[in-house]
Amino acid sequence: MHKRFVLLMSSLALVDLAVTGIFIAVSGRLDVLGRDIIANVGILGIVNAIGAWLLFRPIGEVLRDRQPFATAERRIAALPLLATLWAAVVTLTYCGVIFSLGVFVPVGADLDGMSGPVLVAAIGWFLFLYVLFYGFYVYFLISDFTNDLKAELFFRGHPLPASGGRIQNTLVVVFAVLALIPSTLIILDLTLFTQLRAAQGLSLTQTILLDLFASVFLLVVSLIFVTRSLVRPIRSLTDAMIASRSGQLDNRAPVTSSDELGVLSERFNEMIEGLQERNFIRQTFGRYVPDKIAALLLANKGVVQPRLTTATILYLDIEDFTGISETRAPESVLEMLNAFFGVAIDAVKRTGGVANQFHGDAMLVTYNVPVADPHHADNALMAALEIQRAVDKTMFSGTHLRVRIGINTGQVVAGAVGGEDRLSYTVYGDTVNLAARLEALNKDFGTRVLVSASTVEALRQAYSLEPKGHVTVRGKQNPVSLFALDIDASDGTEVPRDLTQPQEPH
Repeated sequence: MHKRFVLLMSSLALVDLAVTGIFIAVSGRLDVLGRDIIANVGILGIVNAIGAWLLFRPIGEVLRDRQPFATAERRIAALPLLATLWAAVVTLTYCGVIFSLGVFVPVGADLDGMSGPVLVAAIGWFLFLYVLFYGFYVYFLISDFTNDLKAELFFRGHPLPASGGRIQNTLVVVFAVLALIPSTLIILDLTLFTQLRAAQGLSLTQTILLDLFASVFLLVVSLIFVTRSLVRPIRSLTDAMIASRSGQLDNRAPVTSSDELGVLSERFNEMIEGLQERNFIRQTFGRYVPDKIAALLLANKGVVQPRLTTATILYLDIEDFTGISETRAPESVLEMLNAFFGVAIDAVKRTGGVANQFHGDAMLVTYNVPVADPHHADNALMAALEIQRAVDKTMFSGTHLRVRIGINTGQVVAGAVGGEDRLSYTVYGDTVNLAARLEALNKDFGTRVLVSASTVEALRQAYSLEPKGHVTVRGKQNPVSLFALDIDASDGTEVPRDLTQPQEPH
């Protein structure tokens, strides 16, 4: 960066050589070339480069991690202006030298016809033009460079705040330099400064051509960097927006300008940070709260009204868990449970269910709540099949497990339950209790999955179900019809599921 800054500042010498070349081509005064090159290389080249190196030195120390960022923060923010001021100093020095060497006006030229005030005004005017055009070039050249510098510091973790500048002010200056100054130059050359131009050996036509060619060259070169300094922050912001739209929330728009574009980039980054925080909260919810419930809570800003709805409940429990636990260390028990629940939850998610609660080695799963599922009964049986088949072929921390499952369909109350400071979204009601009773009845029937008649009625696909008759269940006045799901004979591949369709939370 340090060398690049010095080289960019030194490019002012090349710009001036081009301007001098235009003057020589129009006027035919080849004799001024040698003298101009000496002044050009000495002042706009060497002296300018030394000043630029010193100007950037504190920033270079920061980039090399030799100084803290705060020591150069103000200089970085003001770098285009400081570079322009330094360019003005070397330009004035250069102009004084070339005037004294007779590059601008030949020594001994006849200026007797010009009054003193007009001559002073002419010299002042041309000094002003050199400083204005060269300063204009350097300002936007270094503004473009500073965009890269600020971007590098931004990604190093040292963003510079937008200082509140205005694009409108920049555009006014650009318009004045592009439109007003060249027009004024031509008008003055054709009125007040005709004798001075004649002393330079220029005819009227040559004067106009010199003004036009020099102005166009300087403005075209400057406009390249004017455009880059304005467009590049917009492009960076656009790229960051496109990335965020595709879900890449780790991208930031570097704040490289001090105007409204910089403020816009800052606001965009604040928005991305907010989205990241929300995404983090949602992911954290997903680890402790089912992701569909977390989405429901976020969508409703934490307020969930209780409602009565139809759901299929799957209640799962590990057989002889107490006996297994007594022979294992606590860490091993937790490792086994986590491995088992990882398999079970995968099956639940694949079938569109929600692992609502864990009770030790038991798990309560809901279908059709909180997310609507027209195939809730089928999907609950599909989950039971997947879980049982996975258990049959998997060792959990070196242990074979057997699982009992009860499935029931009916009316449940869904909503948040708990105290003011701690709430849990859950379902409750007789339907939930019966699913838990069916899980326990597997011990009496020697089965692994028991399904209630209400669930069977809600099925949309045929399964291998064995009737187990009518059973009186504690808490129920009327006997309940039960069916055992045949794990081996049932073909879950035929189960229709429409989980890709948009679903509304209940």
